[in-house]
Parts: sequence; structure tokens; C-alpha cells
Amino acid sequence: MVLLLQAANITYAHGGNELFRNLQFSIQTGDRFALVGENGTGKSTLFRLLTRELYPQEGAVTHANGVTIGFLRQESDLPAHKTVREVLSAAIGDADALEFELLEIEERFSEPLSDEEMSALLDRQAHLLDRLDSAAATDVTEQLQDVLGELRIPDHRWDQPIGTLSGGERKLIDVAQFLLEQPDVLLLDEPDNHFDTETRSWLEHWLTTRFTGALCMISHDRYMIDRVATTIVELEDGKVRSYPGNYSAFQQQKRARIERELELRELAEREYLKMKVSSEELTQWARQNPKFASRAEQARKRLVEERARLDAQPWPKLQRNTATIQFDAERGSTNVVTGSNVSIRFGDRVVLRPFDVLVRHGERVGIIGPNGAGKTSLMKCLTGDLAPTSGSIGIGASIVMAWYDQLHGTLHPNAQPIELVRKAKALNEQQALSALVAMGFDRIDAMNSVKNLSGGEQARLQIALMMLSGANLLVLDEPTNNLDLASVEQLEDALLEYDGTIISISHDRYFMDRVCTRILAIEDGVVRDYPGGYTYAIANPEKGTPLTLGLRHPAAVDDSPKKKRR
Repeated sequence: MVLLLQAANITYAHGGNELFRNLQFSIQTGDRFALVGENGTGKSTLFRLLTRELYPQEGAVTHANGVTIGFLRQESDLPAHKTVREVLSAAIGDADALEFELLEIEERFSEPLSDEEMSALLDRQAHLLDRLDSAAATDVTEQLQDVLGELRIPDHRWDQPIGTLSGGERKLIDVAQFLLEQPDVLLLDEPDNHFDTETRSWLEHWLTTRFTGALCMISHDRYMIDRVATTIVELEDGKVRSYPGNYSAFQQQKRARIERELELRELAEREYLKMKVSSEELTQWARQNPKFASRAEQARKRLVEERARLDAQPWPKLQRNTATIQFDAERGSTNVVTGSNVSIRFGDRVVLRPFDVLVRHGERVGIIGPNGAGKTSLMKCLTGDLAPTSGSIGIGASIVMAWYDQLHGTLHPNAQPIELVRKAKALNEQQALSALVAMGFDRIDAMNSVKNLSGGEQARLQIALMMLSGANLLVLDEPTNNLDLASVEQLEDALLEYDGTIISISHDRYFMDRVCTRILAIEDGVVRDYPGGYTYAIANPEKGTPLTLGLRHPAAVDDSPKKKRR
């Protein structure tokens, strides 16, 4: 294996907050890493340091000679004025496209640039010149057809400016660009953002079958991590630890490591107590016999040094200080949701053809389908925010619903979290603050405006309000978005203990497999019902029962011979 990138003893602080101290990290040929860690630990910052977009205060980042690096940021930074054809032609290696980008770089050299910007442009120029030397002046249309066909982008959109595409489409072009360029190292920061389940599956397939370089990705999609990564690298407390295997193996290995560290720490504390008893005995003897004074003083110094050493090492924690999530609900109606002849249409566009549906108490229903299939529209019909074009959706008489909106539209932007909590349940100020502290907020956050909170904080606030509502029906639209993996796992644990009914949309397939026991799959206006989790539904497409009217399976005909009555 050849060393491609190395971060040696790097220390980096931003805004007075030290993210790393003496951090060591390297990427070699053949590596397939998933970089995980709580929000705010510095995962994206580490990527920017590895690409030399940022520079550490101490230590160094080194690249192998001639190594090429592709860095996919969370939000696409493709030039808005360029077309899909121009971007991907350059990625394929079309000579005309490469020369055009070289001219643009030459024009930028006349602008005032920082040292870092100049260095990045020179590196890009050198890379393009190398590619131009080996580029064949051939028509790239056939390759574009293959690639854009897989991306499901029709011919008439090839010449559209990137700026006119949706966030998901821009991300697709961004990903495709790097996969076509085939860099030696590919750094992917949340590559699945804006992607539906089908597109995530496409990305996983391409990364595992067509990309041959070293790979390191940041992702909250545990399903993708399991399929793509062979090693999990956790960033925690400014250090990295590697765990071979998939995400499930990482969880087991990490727990086993912390349990061992706890045993060793407890043993060290017991040894310290023995030292303390021995030191106290020597001190008593020294008071009676001065010849023990020197030994007593040495024992006392060793005791102080050992205590300082132990105190400098925090106790290993099996559970970090994440949100405390617990749902309580009283039993409601047996028939929770009843839909009859429900259809949704916007103008001439049919979103959902007429269908019937029944959700009973205690069911955990996941709704899947490609972007635009009608999942969120169906949710809005359920919550009353949208009237179906035909039919009706009824909620049981004793059902209390709580709605999680992925866009946080249920939160008033100018309200304070503590105000919203006190509206959700009759609590005094201290009780409301305690409820927010249990969800990871401090007093300043509790008094801040919702609009000033991060996406993760708004997500935790919505969950807190749902818990306080006492709802026995949870309607969840992408509840894991903006949560780090530790919080997602705690949410899953709480939902598994929940006695009510759950209806959820999610692109988090790991979440759907763990939480949901029934799947409604929507595609081309048709709703199919599967008695299992996500993996079951995908693996057994023929076993879905159509709920769409007119597509019901005919009753089975019993062809067995009948016995005559006597």
C-alpha cells in the first residue's frame, strides 16, 4: 500500500475552540474509510485540512507526489454559469473542455488572490495540463449519454446552466464529475444529501464497482457506510481511532474497548487507594520514628503524582451526553388512520391514484419512494395541511397526533424554545428549562430565537415538543436529518420503546429497517403494502400488496377437489 495523504501531529483551533491536538491520520491506496463522530467534532474541518484548504497551527499535511484529490463538499460548489455538458465533458477528459477551463484559470491569475487561492489554482492548472497531454480529441457524447442516463438526466437538460438545477441534481453532477475524473483520493462530505433512496443505491453501486481510488466519506447514512466502507474512523475528543469492519462491527468494538478501559480505570483507582493507605501508614510511622520520614515523603509525592495522572485522564464513557429521549402515550383507538378512495392530483399531474389504507394501533409504518413520488403530500393530507383530491383520510377519535416537519415549519422562527415548551405542556420556567437541558440545550440556547438555532438544535427541539405532547401517533418526515449518529440511535431506541403508532418518511434505510415493521412504497402513483422493513420490501418487490384501487390481487381460487357431503 502506498501512502497518499498524511496529517502528522496536527493541531488546529478555530475561534478559540481547539478541535485537534497532535492528531495523526493517513490515507493509503485501497483504503475505504467512513469518518464518523458527533456534530461539531471537526469532521469537515479535517477534510479541509487534508486538501490544504486550511492549514494547521502545528504539524503538517503532506501529499504524495502527483496525487490527485477530489473533495465533494456538503453543498455543491460547481460554477452556476457552466452547463452540465461542460462540467462532465471536462471530467471525462474532453480536450476542448479542458482547454476552456485552463483559459478561465489564466484569467483568474490577473485577480488579487490569497496564497492559498493561488496555490489551489496552480495545483488545478498542473492537473489539467497533465490530463490535456493524455486527452484524446474524441467525441464524448457517447460517454455523456451513458453517465447522464444513469443519473436520469434527460438530453434536453445537458445544456442547462448548473445554477438552474435542483440541489439534488447539482449534487448528482458533482458526484459524477469526481467519479469520472477518477482521482487518487476521494473525500466525500455527506454525499447522500438531497438524494432519495434510489439515487443513494446508485451512488453506493458506483463507489463499490467503478471507483478504484482511496475513499474517505463523512455520512450519517449507516446503510451506505455498511455497503461502501471497510473501516470506520471515529473522530472523538480531537483524536481518531480506527475500527475494521462495518458500522455494526464498529459499535460492538467501541463498546468492548470502553468496557476494557473502564475495567483498567477501576483497577487503577483501586491501586491508588492501596497506595493511599500505604502512604498514610508510613506517615503515622514517621511521626513515631523519624527514620521513616524520607520514605513517607517519597510515598506522598508518588501519591500526588498518581492522582494528577488519573485526574488528567477522563473516565471512559459508555454513553456520551446526548439527548434524553423518551415518549409516553396513552392507548388510543384501534383504527388509527383510515383512508378511503384517497387520491392526490396537482393540475394534470397525478401524484397518487385512488387507494384505501388502514393503520392500526401500534404499527410502525415507513413510507418510501423516489423524490416527487408523493410521500410528503400524503403526510400533509394526514396532518390536514392538504386536502386530498378525492376520498378522505380519518383519524381515530382518541388519537393525539404529533407532526415532525423536516423543514421545521412547526417551529415559529421568532419564538424561544422555552416558550414553545411551556405551550406544549403546563410547566413552570425551571421545569421547562430542565426538559430542554435533557435534550442537550443550555440556558442561552433555551432563551434564543428558533431562527438562530442550528438545524440539529431545531430537530432536537421538535423531538422535545413531541415528547411533551403525549401523542399516541407520531408522524415523522425525515426525523434523522440534522442529527448526529449518537442522537439518531437514541431516537431509534426511544421509538422502539414507544407504545403508540408511528408513520415515517425517511431516506435513512438503517432507521427504516430498525424502527419500521411495515412499508408503504409509492411509485408512479401506485401504493404497495409490504409486511416488513425496508430491506424486505426492496428484496421482495413482488410481495407488495397494491392498495391502489383496481390493482388489488384477485382472491385465490381453491382448485382442490371438494369432498361431497353425505
